[in-house]
Amino acid sequence: MKNLLLTLKGGIGRQDFWIGFAIIAILTIAFNALISRQPIASAGAFWIPLIYLPVIIYMIICVYCKRLTDMGKTRWVFTGAIGLEILVIIMLMLAFGGVEYFSAYAEFERKDEIEETVKEAINAKYKAVQAANMHIIKPAMYIVPLLLTLWLAIAPSKPKSP
Repeated sequence: MKNLLLTLKGGIGRQDFWIGFAIIAILTIAFNALISRQPIASAGAFWIPLIYLPVIIYMIICVYCKRLTDMGKTRWVFTGAIGLEILVIIMLMLAFGGVEYFSAYAEFERKDEIEETVKEAINAKYKAVQAANMHIIKPAMYIVPLLLTLWLAIAPSKPKSP
């Protein structure tokens, strides 16, 4: 298990990829259950994510990159998927209220003091647009990770040379 989740050495086949993916999914569900029970201003709400997130991100990198290695692909594919996901997030932000949000702030000079009520109105309008379109935004944000995961889970391993 340690070799599956905590090291970048070697490669893993489809079955081990699914096992690693399942472990990460279970840990994520357990983390969400734990953090949702913490009061917002508690020490647990601060420390648990601070410890958990780097560990789970490292596990994801290990499992996905080892699967890419087994397929004979470079690990840069994973980096490219992260970059593509960042672009998707930026495009969604701009498509659903981001352009108007930045335009509203662009009306003011950099040195001007913007009244708090104006800031709150701009932010509230942006949040309302985001909330109204969350049924589109959330699924769209899952497209890149879902496609990468399915590709890694389905693609055959690179044949071993004799």
